[in-house]
Amino acid sequence: MIAHVVGIACAVSLTSVLPILPLYVVDAGYPRSFVGVMNLVHNVTQLLARPVGGALTDAYGPRRLAPLGALGYALSDLLVLVPHPGTLLASRVSLGLGMGALWPPLLSTVADSGRSLGVFNAVTQLPMVLAPPLGGYLYRSVGPWAFAVLALPALLAVPLAGSLPDVRTSREKVSPLEVLKRSLEVDRELFRASLPAFATAAVQPTIESFVPLLLKKLGADPAQIGLVLAIRNAVAVTLQAPCGWLADRYSPTVLAALGCVLAALGVLVLPFVESVPVAVVLLCVGGVGYSLAQPSSLKLVAEVSGERRGLGMGWWGSIMSLGRLTGSLPGLLADVSLSAVFYISGAIPLASVLPLLRRPR
Repeated sequence: MIAHVVGIACAVSLTSVLPILPLYVVDAGYPRSFVGVMNLVHNVTQLLARPVGGALTDAYGPRRLAPLGALGYALSDLLVLVPHPGTLLASRVSLGLGMGALWPPLLSTVADSGRSLGVFNAVTQLPMVLAPPLGGYLYRSVGPWAFAVLALPALLAVPLAGSLPDVRTSREKVSPLEVLKRSLEVDRELFRASLPAFATAAVQPTIESFVPLLLKKLGADPAQIGLVLAIRNAVAVTLQAPCGWLADRYSPTVLAALGCVLAALGVLVLPFVESVPVAVVLLCVGGVGYSLAQPSSLKLVAEVSGERRGLGMGWWGSIMSLGRLTGSLPGLLADVSLSAVFYISGAIPLASVLPLLRRPR
């Protein structure tokens, strides 16, 4: 339960800021491309930090590392209050380091079953649906001081994170250099188990950035576009708990592969759609695919990681981040062909199915 509360608090501090940070940066006089640079810094930092955070979790336990992760989330909001290029970029580094220090410890404490992983994912991703309006309201009401207010949940989570259970299976003393070496140790099966996370994360940039443009072309207004995306996110979040239960009773590999197929269909067919309701149905199909793939992938990672569960969860997060970075590349073709963005993005999870189903040697 402690892991769930800490995860929710930090997720609120993050997701409530996402819709207002670009507005704040542009209002401060920076070009829109600087927002892209900030996103890149954040994603690269967390990609590198998560395996190290996982190895540190295995060596020193969740309760030592998770408070630092929550603090990184809080600092990422507070640093934004100084609109200098250095502090804005430092805020994204702080967020990336916070993610690397927070999520491997939290996931390692709840990785006993697919159901527990699904429930954890569902409750900690719920702010993705509910928190953005809070950030928008506060920014409209108090301006930049909204970032200070939104840092409070993560700050309050710092002492609570220090109460996490110690799930280490070994108490051997490990030097920091040895921890760093261990963070680089990853085998083929861990990559294979994390492939569904990579694949379903790869379609997210297209959904977040280019589905709104497609819906506008179909005649939807901004309020309707926001509602459509909220419905899709609600499906993707709320179904993870029952999908985790399914992963405990049936083959998580098959369920993850099915999730990849559904996630692909939810994007590939969108360019052929001629009405908003049909687009909603397809996006929800993709949301079901996301719900199937994520807890099933976590279940596979927990199984192949064994006693090094923290490291496994760290690499899982990094591989998922790599999926988001990869999924951002098709967007470079948006001025050439918007349909091509959807085709290429949808092809990524579809291409992941065969490697996932291939029997390990």
